[in-house]
Amino acid sequence: MRVAESVVWLWRACKGWASQTTATLATVVALIWGGFGARQWTEGIWVFCTAVTLGFLALVFQIALQRPTYMELSRREERAGQESADKSEAIERSLTVLIRYLADYCSLATNSDRVSVYYHQDKQFVMLARWSQNPNFNSAGRGTYPVGQGAIGDAWDARSAVVELPGSRSHWNQRLEKYHGFPHGTAATLTMHSQSIAAQRIATNGDAAGVIVFESTIKQRASQDTLDALDDSKLYAALCELVATVAMLTPRVQEAAREIAQSAPRPNLWREVKESRGE
Repeated sequence: MRVAESVVWLWRACKGWASQTTATLATVVALIWGGFGARQWTEGIWVFCTAVTLGFLALVFQIALQRPTYMELSRREERAGQESADKSEAIERSLTVLIRYLADYCSLATNSDRVSVYYHQDKQFVMLARWSQNPNFNSAGRGTYPVGQGAIGDAWDARSAVVELPGSRSHWNQRLEKYHGFPHGTAATLTMHSQSIAAQRIATNGDAAGVIVFESTIKQRASQDTLDALDDSKLYAALCELVATVAMLTPRVQEAAREIAQSAPRPNLWREVKESRGE
């Protein structure tokens, strides 16, 4: 057993260090050859031949022993990235299918309705999935929303929220800006003129993770009854678990995380160095 372990160790050592060691020896021998000065091609010719031989052996070892090769590692990394992207998209599609069934269960699956799921990340909400029979209501929209805005923020603070909004678009815009935290002019850019909204905080094991929002362009259609039906659904429990555990793997959350990282202020390292020196 010890002999076998020794052989395996020797093989791994050769595989990992043979090319680097041989290349280093070739460099050292070449330096020695350079020290012969004017006698390089007379007395030092054997040193030159030794350096060339060692360099050739280093190349042979690199080609024969280095597995996987750098090109293979690059291909593996590319495949892993593509597989990760495919899995992330599959998670997002799964969430979309799940909320479609939830909308049907809660009787909000007509052309005037919409359901969306948001994940709470760093003082904002990132939309994970959205579904509506109406293609005009099915777009991603802004994608991210501040915490203190709209029924999403109300549900996040109070666990649930039911909102009724005016039928007049001008009054609707004013209501959103005056009472629901929308900046001036933002409400007018929204595509869906929702007149009834029911939202509920998504939580699992006592930890809040996001918000689910039902909307309808029909008054009193999205109501407390919608949220009561939601609580009775086992699909909702599955949705809560998914949002809490795999939301970070979805493309939209990953993109939002990259944007947050890029926008984060960089530390003034030069100032820290000066302070550490007492300047």
